[in-house]
Amino acid sequence: MGLLDSLLKGALGGGQGGSAIGGLMDMVAKNPQILSAVAGLLSTRDTSVGGSGGLGGLVSAFQGKGLGDMVNSWISTGPNPPISASQVTEVLGGDTMGQFARKAGISLSDAGPLLAGLLPTVIDKLTPDGNLPDTNSLENTLSSLLGKLA
Repeated sequence: MGLLDSLLKGALGGGQGGSAIGGLMDMVAKNPQILSAVAGLLSTRDTSVGGSGGLGGLVSAFQGKGLGDMVNSWISTGPNPPISASQVTEVLGGDTMGQFARKAGISLSDAGPLLAGLLPTVIDKLTPDGNLPDTNSLENTLSSLLGKLA
């Protein structure tokens, strides 16, 4: 199973039809712009979503809002606790949420729930050994993921 399949199935419950999770899976499968927007959020080279902080900046933002233990659990090799849409919105702020929604081609009201469903698994899959990857490794992984969407 490739990274793209793993992200979709892990983050969105493997397509449980009829449920909210299944609806998210369908949305991502039909709209590759969503994963491009997630990559923009996590990349230090793509400043279109959230500036140039990348994954490290995202981790710092979670820590700054008192959610360091949560994001650290996604990075570690243990279980990945869920996050709420309101927590994601609080961490990222309105500007970044708006940038994400625009790049993903979705409404702002869909951005929080979508990121709440995606971030725990995406961050987990990008940190398989329990550590943040170096910038070049992260950027190569994100580029490979986006290349598969093209």
